[in-house]
Amino acid sequence: MSSQPDAERPTGAFPYAPPSSGPTLPLPYGQPPSRPGRVLGIVGFVLSFVFPLDIVGLVLCIVALVQSRHAGHKNGFALAGLIISLAGIVFSAAILAFLIPSMVDLFQTCGRLGNGVHHVGNAIYTCTPTSAYKTWH
Repeated sequence: MSSQPDAERPTGAFPYAPPSSGPTLPLPYGQPPSRPGRVLGIVGFVLSFVFPLDIVGLVLCIVALVQSRHAGHKNGFALAGLIISLAGIVFSAAILAFLIPSMVDLFQTCGRLGNGVHHVGNAIYTCTPTSAYKTWH
């Protein structure tokens, strides 16, 4: 029996690494270098193209940019996703700012006119209990 405790007993064929004779090259199949925020930036970039998810993409891109900047890296996907998300949100807000008042006016007019097809000026309102249409002639 040996007098060494189990914690100090070397295991394996080469218990200690041989002294290094110079710089070592990285292994070809090793872990890639860590790039904080890269995956979040790519996910945010992809989500920035989908209308209801562009807000989630914006948040992910901001988080990815902060993580990358703290690590001292640039993150092109996160920056591009941030710009595309912001453009999509502004565009969607502009469309909604036009559509919502138009839809409210349409349903208020149909509520006032009642069910049926009504000619008002150059517009034709088709009003039913579940839908409303407005066309121009």
